[in-house]
Amino acid sequence: MHLCFAANPKRTQTIEVEKRLMRLAQERGFDCSRLSDGGGEGSDILVVIGGDGSLIHNAGISCERGLPMLGVHFGRVGFLSECREEDFSNALDLLREGRYTLDSRRMMACSINGGAKVHCLNDVLLFKHSFSGVAEMELSIDGEAAGTIFGDGIVVATPTGATAYSLSAGGPIIADGLDAVVITPICPHTLHMRPIVASCEAEICLQVKGMGMVAADGTRIAEVHTGDKIMLGSSDKTVSFVRFAKRNLFFSIQQKLR
Repeated sequence: MHLCFAANPKRTQTIEVEKRLMRLAQERGFDCSRLSDGGGEGSDILVVIGGDGSLIHNAGISCERGLPMLGVHFGRVGFLSECREEDFSNALDLLREGRYTLDSRRMMACSINGGAKVHCLNDVLLFKHSFSGVAEMELSIDGEAAGTIFGDGIVVATPTGATAYSLSAGGPIIADGLDAVVITPICPHTLHMRPIVASCEAEICLQVKGMGMVAADGTRIAEVHTGDKIMLGSSDKTVSFVRFAKRNLFFSIQQKLR
């Protein structure tokens, strides 16, 4: 089995962890390479060292190359990670014996004015351009007007992203096995707008009056203005995570997000 390792090059500590884990895997008979050295081709699993942000950052590579990700937690929350450094030796045994499953997560596609699609694992965010003031945003679902939102922004989250920014903004948790998206207003200035749960197949359109910014999985992708249409829908791309045991979503939330 070939393991490709990915660590945040800007954090010296994660690079040191990467070296230790690679050395351990090689001693156990695994073929190893580093993503930063151009590795990944022909690999079986992408071992990502860091927090949830590192896993999300590598989601595109994982999807493009068909590499399931094994998250080794080295961050603050680690909601998506599967083990810590001290558990990695046991994880290698489980990998060699084939005692793991793949947790497949559907991505969401975002396009602006019919342009190229951006595929994201967690969420898409439309937010106001300046710190002060209030953004005026229009929301429609499958062509039907769903209301005007006055506030700081709107976050549209996949089931994976429902426990991230959307949850912090007051959005609901999506139970395992439910294919849906959550549309959550951020700091709304009106009381009538509440989070909406829609089908993952729904076509969602966001518009802003004036100027706004769009971010996908935490990365700014565009500046938008009055008349621009941000279209969100189901993606045909998926990302898989290595799992060694069945996860209790609600227990994980209580343990990691308290």
